[in-house]
Amino acid sequence: MEGRGTAAAALVALVPLLGITENPPDVRPACVRGTIAMTSDVDSASARPGDSFGFRLVDAVTASDGTAIPVGANGFGVVAISNHAARGGRGGYVVIETRFVQLADGRHVPVTIDWAGAARAVATGASRNIPGFVGAVPLVGYVLGPYGFLHHGKDITIPRDAQIPVIVGDDVAAGTCHMPTPAPSASPAPSASP
Repeated sequence: MEGRGTAAAALVALVPLLGITENPPDVRPACVRGTIAMTSDVDSASARPGDSFGFRLVDAVTASDGTAIPVGANGFGVVAISNHAARGGRGGYVVIETRFVQLADGRHVPVTIDWAGAARAVATGASRNIPGFVGAVPLVGYVLGPYGFLHHGKDITIPRDAQIPVIVGDDVAAGTCHMPTPAPSASPAPSASP
């Protein structure tokens, strides 16, 4: 019996050394969340990495430093990645990055896409490929196989007025706030274009 007690005591002593501890509660304030609306379409058919786009703030927010940002404040971002639809049924793909909201006095307040709740900031077009099981049907796979290589996939558009959740300020990058639980969003999904 004494051997088991010694083993248990050794295990208890090892736990902190291995880094197995309970996480203390996060006492940092929650990051400030806002919502933006696109002011123009971003389409994988024409967008190129580095292209800029505009957006506006949907709701008034106050940044963690006390800066008030009014409804309708204009902001700017860039297209980070854009791939056009291509042969082989490859759908278009686009990723955007928000950069800042500009205040009336010319100051910039950084905004970062809230990736925990922002499915609309990355969009992929449909492939329009024939389902893979069709290739298992005798002879049909040989006849329809070239179709998958010859047809184009669909391009994708992040449409004007699409709403995207953002984190206001650069506190998230500095690690001085914690990410709040994502809020549900009612914005339209990206649309595919032929």
